[in-house]
Amino acid sequence: MRSRAGVLPIAAACIALAVAACGGGTKAVHANGRLHGHRVEDLYGNLPTAGTPTGAGTITMGQLNGDTPTYILPIVPSANATAGTQMLIDQLYVPLFNIQVGGEMKINWATSGAERPTFSDGDRRVTIRLRPGFDWSDGTPVSARDVLFDIALLKAAVRENASNWANYTPGLFPDNLRSATAQGARTVVLTFKRAYNPAYLIGDQLDFALFPLPSREWDVTSAHGPHVSDWSRPAVAKRIYDHLNKAASSLSTLATDPLWRTVDGPFQLASFNTTNGSFALRANPRYTLSGRVRYRTLRVESFTSTDSQLNALKAGSIDIGVVDFSQLGQVPTLRRAGYDVFGYPNIGSFGFILNFHDATDHFDRIISQLYARQALSHLVDEPAYITGIFKGAASAAYGPLPSVPRTPYTPKTAGTPAYPYSIMAAIKLLKAHGWKVVPNRQTTCARPGSGPGQCGPGIPRGTPFKFQLQTIPAGETASAPLESEAFASSLRAAGITATIGTKTFNYQIANYDDANPADRKYENDWGMANWGEYGTSPYPTGETIFNTTGSQNMGGYSSATADRLINASLYGHSASAATRTNSFLAKDVPMLFLPCADVLDAVSRRVGGTSDSFLAMTQDVWYPQYWYLKKS
Repeated sequence: MRSRAGVLPIAAACIALAVAACGGGTKAVHANGRLHGHRVEDLYGNLPTAGTPTGAGTITMGQLNGDTPTYILPIVPSANATAGTQMLIDQLYVPLFNIQVGGEMKINWATSGAERPTFSDGDRRVTIRLRPGFDWSDGTPVSARDVLFDIALLKAAVRENASNWANYTPGLFPDNLRSATAQGARTVVLTFKRAYNPAYLIGDQLDFALFPLPSREWDVTSAHGPHVSDWSRPAVAKRIYDHLNKAASSLSTLATDPLWRTVDGPFQLASFNTTNGSFALRANPRYTLSGRVRYRTLRVESFTSTDSQLNALKAGSIDIGVVDFSQLGQVPTLRRAGYDVFGYPNIGSFGFILNFHDATDHFDRIISQLYARQALSHLVDEPAYITGIFKGAASAAYGPLPSVPRTPYTPKTAGTPAYPYSIMAAIKLLKAHGWKVVPNRQTTCARPGSGPGQCGPGIPRGTPFKFQLQTIPAGETASAPLESEAFASSLRAAGITATIGTKTFNYQIANYDDANPADRKYENDWGMANWGEYGTSPYPTGETIFNTTGSQNMGGYSSATADRLINASLYGHSASAATRTNSFLAKDVPMLFLPCADVLDAVSRRVGGTSDSFLAMTQDVWYPQYWYLKKS
């Protein structure tokens, strides 16, 4: 799931839910030939239909054990940045700028806590007005003070540790704020130290940053301590943040701690199972934005595997679930059992994460060489993966943005590989740079040095080209292990050795993160990691993922050119800046890109709702406030 995860990691368990959308299969029927700006031929199946709401009842949906919520405070640390965490938070707390309209990655103003902002002072100043009638669940209005409280805690969090907020990049928000002030009860004015591209500020920074927080309830430094009013002081904000952060990590008290009872989202947390991460949400009767909840409870049940979730769907014990691409043959059975099944390619950056810090066998020195990354790219057989693993149910992705779904910033070459699959091309590159290639055995550096025709600086003679490839278990996804095995087979043909290991998604994102100083002890445990995808944003710059200081630069990639291009897309006003950035990254190979898999969802025909709310599910964004149980 992407949800509010933005550029955060998303488990492959949720991206490998594929059907034949890009590669054939039953297509949706729509009278005017288009659906929310998307070609009908890119949509699989039929979206659920509307009906007459009963105004009551329980809707049940599934989630997988490896991607359950682990945190509740909207300032999400990197180690807790799972889609399950974001899915839970998004139902309880409303961001000022929400994302996703149907299948399109853009700001959803109907569900945002703020109106469209205005820019002034050469785009240095942003005036944000809260939506009329936007209230907390206790009936008090969401205020400008609540937004300032959020900013104060964000500053305290990242000052304490950069990894305390997964979307943080040093020097950017909130570091780049000159001031944040309230103009009356419902207006916030942010003044920045320099001018920014407005599309970037709203579509990449503020949409993932600003969640009003209930300052009247959360301005405490201990469970039963007094309320403090001077939280604008950094020392006080730190004590408040430390208390909230500790409480947000205590899964056993998520449903009982009074802190989390005050919400402004469509739901309140009713229960949480610490054993498997299942939880229940009840409708918030004071939710005032678009999509008033018309049923009582949303239950999210955990399953140990995609197979166990499929069995629950077939038995009719859950209303909404995902179907893995390997279960495509079960779609007719699900339809006969009373489900609508539909899918669409899921946008994001898919691939093997490269660890530029892994010193084992000098892998860090090897992978820092562009020719080595190019050679590895030549060994990723995307067409074969799409056909053989995804059964045609994926779109090509040869860079940070896939060929489908397209965005205004998708390069024209997104569907054309810069380094087409070719074992001979990979071998030729390695030989030209001083490697003795021994297919199906072990390739080693034969000509050390930093000159032409040599392996590169810091790579001694006899160094083997080998590394540890960590993937997530088959129980969490079927695609990642198959991709890893297929890639390892191609590597062997060029004499490159990849030892495949298995770690869960939650383990990998918590421990395999070069951007987190606490994970340095794991730097030599992995050369590559295949756990899923990075989500994207309405303005996809690659910032936080591919810039040197990015908070989600989990592999430690660093390129002065990439930094310069990313900065140009942040600070300039060129409409093509983000496109140029994505074009460069496709050629510089900060990660080994993989196909963009379709996401297939099954929804019981007893559930109705808006088309956009269901289509958004294919992008792992959830708007259950638009759903309801239909009268028969």
